[in-house]
Amino acid sequence: MLVVGTRFGLGYMLHGPGSFGHPGRGGSLAFADPDSGVAFGYVTNGMQRGVTADPRAQALVRALRAALT
Repeated sequence: MLVVGTRFGLGYMLHGPGSFGHPGRGGSLAFADPDSGVAFGYVTNGMQRGVTADPRAQALVRALRAALT
């Protein structure tokens, strides 16, 4: 059971109109927003505890958002 409400479509989590992605066990994270032309992927070579994104991935996503605004 995930910590937050989640919708799935064709195997991916649906986050908003047209956007999709999925966190992975160990801290990996990938998502895309075709409407804005943005895609992001982060893969680690070590396992982290939990199913939420690695703090390093979260920092990269914040930097990506800042760069787009």
